Amino acid sequence: MNAVHNAQPLPVYLQIAELLARQIKAGYWHGGERLPTEAALADTLKVAVGTLRKSLALLEAQGVLERIQGSGTYVRQVQGTQQIYELFRLELRDGPGLPTAQILEVVRQPRPAQMDRQAVARQAVAGQAQASAAGAGDCWRVRRLRSLNQVPVALEEIWFAADGCPDLTAQALGDSMYLFYQQRLQVWIARVEDQISAAPAPDWAAPPCALVPGACAGYIERLSWTATKELAEFSKTWFDPQVCRYTSRLSQ
Repeated sequence: MNAVHNAQPLPVYLQIAELLARQIKAGYWHGGERLPTEAALADTLKVAVGTLRKSLALLEAQGVLERIQGSGTYVRQVQGTQQIYELFRLELRDGPGLPTAQILEVVRQPRPAQMDRQAVARQAVAGQAQASAAGAGDCWRVRRLRSLNQVPVALEEIWFAADGCPDLTAQALGDSMYLFYQQRLQVWIARVEDQISAAPAPDWAAPPCALVPGACAGYIERLSWTATKELAEFSKTWFDPQVCRYTSRLSQ
């Protein structure tokens, strides 16, 4: 296995914005509720007030928050936002946490047959055309250790087509693969489909992840699609149910 590399972290103001958005979606604050003062919130998050203000300004621009002069910052709404971790469903058992990643391996390999079998099967169930599901050529296989608030929670194996990215190193990857797709490949993920079950942890599981090869783990298989129904990514995630859980929130 290749040397472990920490993924390129998001800028601190983006990390704080994403963490606050995840906390709002998790119900820490509700629509119309006022957030703590900037000084108190900055102290809790251990960031400079200037950095926090940049995060709050971003969330205001995204429609998540409303800042009222002389009154404070209020939760406006969280539906329909475009947060970087909008589709990251794992949360710590005591709160959402901020996702980070370590890159364990980046390998170029032939496109796995399972990727197309899963895509064709799910499109058939949905009554969609199958032409965009099948593909040929090499893919990049990326293996990562995912953490929440620096607590290791999951192992990921991600596959995506190599034709738009002929050369790739671990150092080029950031904490968010979807942000990498947007910035490097000009690909936007519009829809994902998850299948959740239990499965043996992979044979490449190793510390600091608590999962042991072959031991039962939570398991997610995900297909990610573009707005034009092109298959963009196939991933497998093994997570430790002792420290995290899969959470999906819906509202009308």
